[in-house]
Amino acid sequence: MKLDFKILTGAFAIIVIGCDRQPPKDMQSLGSVEPVHLTDTNFHTEVIESQVPVLVDMWAPWCQPCIAMKPTIRDVTEDLNGTAKVGELNIEENPFIKEKYNIDKYPMLLIFIDGKEVQRLVGMKTHDELVEAVATSTALHLEGNN
Repeated sequence: MKLDFKILTGAFAIIVIGCDRQPPKDMQSLGSVEPVHLTDTNFHTEVIESQVPVLVDMWAPWCQPCIAMKPTIRDVTEDLNGTAKVGELNIEENPFIKEKYNIDKYPMLLIFIDGKEVQRLVGMKTHDELVEAVATSTALHLEGNN
């Protein structure tokens, strides 16, 4: 009896990975913090209504610098966890936000505080540049409100 390679591969994946199996609770907490997946639908709730500053990575799947920045974005997400939120918005899948914020260069990173865009960063940025931009924007915003 000859078995199809796709069937064998699928069966192997189910055996190894399991069906809908969750890691134990104590193992879940060991995972890294991920950026929020932003869409045209949840942008208002996740960004505009956020109680903390939000760094939004506007990216496109065809943009090589955008893809190259993904590890940096994840590191920044972990470092800012608890003080700011980091979100990623694929502009190809979310034309409303792309048009609303006139996104025409990539990567484009926007910082929002109290629902307002306070800073726009264009091009590849380092981890330190992003963390500093969020800290500076937050400090300037706090000074302006006192």
